Amino acid sequence: MSTEQRIIDKVEECRDEIIRFVQSVVQIPSVTEHEEEIAHAFVKQMKEYGLEAELVEPEPHRPNAVGRLRGEMPGKTLIFNGHMDICPPGPEEEWEFPPYSGEIKDGMLYGRGTVDMKSGTCGGTLACWIIKQLGIPLKGDVVLTCVCDEEYGSILGSQYLAKNGYMKGDFVINCEATNLQTIDIVHKGVLRCTIAFYGKTIHGARPWLGINAIDKAVDFLVRMRELEKELWTRTHPLLKPATINVGTIHGGSAQNMIPGKCVIELNRRLVPGETHEKAIQEIRDILDEMAAKDPDFKAEMFLDEYSCSPILDIPADAPPVVAIRKAHKLVHGEELPLGGKDAGTDACAITAITGLPCPVYGPGDYIRYSLGPNEHIPVQDIVDAVKVYALSIYYLLGAECNE
Repeated sequence: MSTEQRIIDKVEECRDEIIRFVQSVVQIPSVTEHEEEIAHAFVKQMKEYGLEAELVEPEPHRPNAVGRLRGEMPGKTLIFNGHMDICPPGPEEEWEFPPYSGEIKDGMLYGRGTVDMKSGTCGGTLACWIIKQLGIPLKGDVVLTCVCDEEYGSILGSQYLAKNGYMKGDFVINCEATNLQTIDIVHKGVLRCTIAFYGKTIHGARPWLGINAIDKAVDFLVRMRELEKELWTRTHPLLKPATINVGTIHGGSAQNMIPGKCVIELNRRLVPGETHEKAIQEIRDILDEMAAKDPDFKAEMFLDEYSCSPILDIPADAPPVVAIRKAHKLVHGEELPLGGKDAGTDACAITAITGLPCPVYGPGDYIRYSLGPNEHIPVQDIVDAVKVYALSIYYLLGAECNE
């Protein structure tokens, strides 16, 4: 019997334990900023599976769970990445089952985080357990990074681990949901900026004595609509076009006053080939042009260290991409298409900080079920994801594959 078939058979043999583990972490409420209990649960389970494990706390009570499966021989290092935190479940009356029940019905596991992304995060740990049970010799180590804070930008999660030496290695697999339908190798980048428009406050009955800051903001937003049309010409074969979105607008103090200030927040999504510097300058140029034409137009753009999220664009022939596609074809009997994500994952920051290729592949239909009520995932998809992850470990680090 081939090693690949042994791995597949072992995963099927361990189906009940695989589902039990995922079900148990779904039953732990772990809304962002409250990840302590689930991090301890991951460390405990890693150790019970015979893996090394530790808590890494960037701040008190905000831990990450980091594990390691050591290979028998020196070699390369594969890192699995997934987040433990979740978004709030919303009104419980909208759920068929309580959001932390971990209920299984008709082959589906229900609960907040089943898709985004506890099933995927558990998958790396379970894959290491499978490899260890089978005694498959590895050249190199597998590192597990189960992180906090992802829903708030992962400053304390993946970014902290990447910047502080916990992601030293050769390649990474991010286990965010792709519904096992694609392996995502590109993500759009993000530019977040705030623009303040300044006017002159006066009584609303005498507008000619004031300057309406909201009016100035509206004039600018008209120009944003023009820019949006231009952005739709900037494309990538695996993504929708570049975009810009006005997410918030705040202005004025009372309905009978001319507003002296208006503030908007913009969210700009970049495709490969664009740069954050150019995107910022495009907005600045519009502001400068409007100020040159209108002496009453005064505006200021604000950026901070979190304004720019990098673009992910890794080669289709990167080793983890090749390994996952090979494993997926063996498990599912069909080619795994390359894909892209219009939003983002921690893969963007990980690749930007470490330089390591970090494709995204995981169980769960994030488009239909992520963050909504009745979030759920097919049990079989969880099992199949573990097969693909375990096979990928074998293809990337297995001694007999890397002689």
